[in-house]
Amino acid sequence: MDYGTYFFTNIASVTVFTICMSVLAWHNRGVKGMQWFAGSMIVGLAKLILQGLEGKVPAILGMVANELYLISFSMQFMALHWFVVRKPMKKRWPWVALTLILFAYTVMFFAHIPYGGNLTNIPFVILCGASAWLLFRHGSGPFTAVSRVTAVVLLGDMVVASYRAILTNLRYMRPWETVDAHTDPRWLYSLAGMAFLAAFMIMCALWFLVTELQHELAEQAHTDPLTGAMNRRAMEEAALRETARSIRFGYPLCMIMIDIDNFKHLNDTRGHAAGDHALRALVAKVKSMLRAQDLLARTGGEEFAILLPDTPAASGILAAERVRMAVEALEVPFETGPIKFTISAGVAQLDPACGFEGMMRLADEAMYEAKEHGRNLVSARLMEAATLA
Repeated sequence: MDYGTYFFTNIASVTVFTICMSVLAWHNRGVKGMQWFAGSMIVGLAKLILQGLEGKVPAILGMVANELYLISFSMQFMALHWFVVRKPMKKRWPWVALTLILFAYTVMFFAHIPYGGNLTNIPFVILCGASAWLLFRHGSGPFTAVSRVTAVVLLGDMVVASYRAILTNLRYMRPWETVDAHTDPRWLYSLAGMAFLAAFMIMCALWFLVTELQHELAEQAHTDPLTGAMNRRAMEEAALRETARSIRFGYPLCMIMIDIDNFKHLNDTRGHAAGDHALRALVAKVKSMLRAQDLLARTGGEEFAILLPDTPAASGILAAERVRMAVEALEVPFETGPIKFTISAGVAQLDPACGFEGMMRLADEAMYEAKEHGRNLVSARLMEAATLA
């Protein structure tokens, strides 16, 4: 394998990968991580072309190629951060450090100071390790498998990059002298190793995208599109799991059924947009009052169910009353004036003999009983024959 053949074939394949990645990023613009991946590929391709032209173009372009390589992996780090952390990166010091490193490397290159390559080689090794650490620490849930595999690939990058850094310090301490490495088998085979790992990274990037899209589809299948609450199917699946857990370990389980009072009148007098606004406001308020393990679902037009694991009947009634009072005090801003509404709620505790369906039926009956007694009330049915109001 000679230097020219290696770069010709590598540039051709990376060009195809970059085009495909860019098209995927364009068609999935909501997936910000793919935009970072595509940007990383574009910058990496530019670096590869400049590196392949080494010895045929001014040496300064070789310096630019090394800087682009570090920038490309920094963008790849941002892509991984988006997928596994799911929050914007608030710290600015890494970008400041990257800018200073690139500036110092440029100065050392023009000043012909030996060992200037360390200013890109060492940060590159650190960046590979930091990316692997990020994935091991934060890659969880649906991203666990792809995070672990990608972390292993990055550790491989770290090893090969460390070898190349040592080789550079021993044989090519002046960055402009790497043109002499074109016939060095160690240099060529370590480049091939990096290309091999880069191909794996591209596959991992696609795996991240597929996992993200699958996760979004799963969320959509279990989420009410208007309010963001769980839908009835998702609630039933979760309730069956919680019911089995409650029966097995003897933990109490409660359900609250909620219905907006006079919702049809609200739609008729203020319009359906106002009704939708009220539904979203109700979900936002209730979610803010629930614990992490509690579940909220939209089970009908204006009906909602709240599942309260590890909650006895008395606590369930108190929770329902707190929600009722909070909604009564709520004023929802709307274009034609604030919207005020109330709810009626029914509470039931799980009876192992009746199961989840029986608990839901009792809570529903209690909710309708609250409506019959004047609305804006909480009613509870703790067993078939007894009713608390």
